[in-house]
Amino acid sequence: MSGACLLPLIAAWLVFAGGHPTHTSATELSQEPGGAVSVAVRLFADDIGPAVGARPGQKPAGAPLHRYLSGRLVLLDRSGSPVALAWDEGSLDGDVLTLRSRAYVSGGLGGASVTNRLLTERFADQVNLVRATYAGRSATLIFTRGDGPKALP
Repeated sequence: MSGACLLPLIAAWLVFAGGHPTHTSATELSQEPGGAVSVAVRLFADDIGPAVGARPGQKPAGAPLHRYLSGRLVLLDRSGSPVALAWDEGSLDGDVLTLRSRAYVSGGLGGASVTNRLLTERFADQVNLVRATYAGRSATLIFTRGDGPKALP
C-alpha cells in the first residue's frame, strides 16, 4: 500500500478509534423579530454524559443536564440582567446531543454578553464556539478554559 493511501486510513483510524479528536461545542443564538432568541447547543454526548451522571451510550437525563447548562452557559442582556433559558429534553443524533431553548432578550442580542464554560472543567483543550445572528449580522465568540463573559458587538 502506498503512503498516499495509508495517510487517509491513519487519519480515519485516529478519528474513529478514539471517539473524536477534539473537545468542542457549538452554540447558535438566533434573534427573531420582536426580541425572541432561539438557542441551540450541540456537543458530544460522551463528553457531557459523565459530567451529569449518564452512563456511556446513554442520553443524559434532563434535570441534571439542565442544571449543568444553567451554571455554565449564561446569557445576559445589555443591562446585565440574566436571561432565563428553559431547555428542552434534547435530541441525540449519533454521538451529538442537541439541546434547544427560546428566550426573550430585552433589547436584543446587540450588546448582550455570553459566558460559555461548557466542559472546560473536564477538558483542558475544550473549545466552545458561540455564533450569534441578529440585526442583519452575525458574530462568533470563542471560549476556552478560564474565559469569562464576552460581549456581542
